[in-house]
Amino acid sequence: MKKFLAILTILALMLGMAACGAAPAENSASPSAPQDPSQNPSSGEPTAEPVTLRMITWVQESNEQAIANLNAAFTAKYPNVTFVVDTVGANDYPTLLNSRITAGDVDILTYISAFDTYPQDFTRGVDKPAWETFILGGSYLDITDQPFIANWDPGMINNAVSYKGRVYGLDMGAVGYNGVFYNKTMFEEHGFEEPGTWAEFETICNTLKAKGITPITVGGKDQWPLTSVGVSGIVGACEKDFTAFAKGLWEGTRKLNDEQSMKIWNRFEQLVGWLEPNAMAISYGDAPGRLVAGKAAMMIDGTWNSSAIEALDPNFKYGYFPFPGDVDGNPNQLQGKYDMQFNIYAKSPNVEWALKYFEFLSQKENYGPFVSALGFFPTMPGVESTNAFVNSLADKNVAFMPSWEKNIVFPKGVGQYATGQLFNINHLKALGGSVENVKALADLAQQDWDAGLAAAK
Repeated sequence: MKKFLAILTILALMLGMAACGAAPAENSASPSAPQDPSQNPSSGEPTAEPVTLRMITWVQESNEQAIANLNAAFTAKYPNVTFVVDTVGANDYPTLLNSRITAGDVDILTYISAFDTYPQDFTRGVDKPAWETFILGGSYLDITDQPFIANWDPGMINNAVSYKGRVYGLDMGAVGYNGVFYNKTMFEEHGFEEPGTWAEFETICNTLKAKGITPITVGGKDQWPLTSVGVSGIVGACEKDFTAFAKGLWEGTRKLNDEQSMKIWNRFEQLVGWLEPNAMAISYGDAPGRLVAGKAAMMIDGTWNSSAIEALDPNFKYGYFPFPGDVDGNPNQLQGKYDMQFNIYAKSPNVEWALKYFEFLSQKENYGPFVSALGFFPTMPGVESTNAFVNSLADKNVAFMPSWEKNIVFPKGVGQYATGQLFNINHLKALGGSVENVKALADLAQQDWDAGLAAAK
């Protein structure tokens, strides 16, 4: 049965991404100096001289451990190769990425997601995404003609790592991040089931709070667990056509303070009332410990972080459900992204060994344990995750789709209240900001959005 569910999960992911994803090639300019495919390094045996591969990634315990295990396996096969892996917090990672590429002080790079959030036909005057500037600047190695590409899901290759028909990386899997982890024991003790509607979710949270139990925790100190994961979840539950919503905002037929948007803002206001009082002081790394210790019944996070929970207590009973909407969609479906992209720095002196690393990673016997440890949905056909949690989400992964975050691009130079995913609830006074309530914040967001549109060329 587990094998059957895992196969369903992989098939649903491939079909969902193929249907919902879109390659950025048609919306982007050609690279200024595209690599000659005939000059691509081969993935044959490189020199056996001692070499140190320099990698960078972001702080996330389960990811770091999975990479460490993969690197150890590679070194076991190729003892002349060692690794130096540098990390910073997710918020600071773009700065590290830019500085290392500028300095040429890196061999293998990781990237937080896929080639996405690119300009659409209704956007104007927006900046190129970082990944596109890296390709245009010749920083990402073109790996299109490497034999190991054939081992990967074509949907991932086409929708996540391709530009103008050329391939520049590998994405390790897909993740959902439109919901919460929950304490199953606590839910069972109170007679709760996974909610299918917002009204049911509301009842659970209000009942817990009335009994002196904190409903939800989150690593608010890092902000993104709330402003990215939390926002994606609530918007995803209220808006069913992200492209139409984004287009409406750009063309003026939708507003960030119109009736439908205020429904979203009001749900954020409810959500804030259910959070731990000190949520904005809790680091992302500490949040799983609070869930496991019973400090809260639920935790806002992405599906990737299940291993952090299990590392704290292998016997802890937990589950995951997406934020629900008004219509009973139980089981509500996951929304998310392709996660953890690997790229090779094109000007690295160790390109041959970096390619050998990619070849090693592209073998089922190496990728399988890696993706299982990450807690991602696999992007390699024939690989079944051994992660019981991932397999338990099969019924929530039947209609997987990219999250709101992957569908919105804001005008260049837009003000602070309308950046990111547009619903920047961290500005609320209740979360340590300066804005009194969601109505005032919605108005400020729309003002900044209007100013951004007016300035867009």
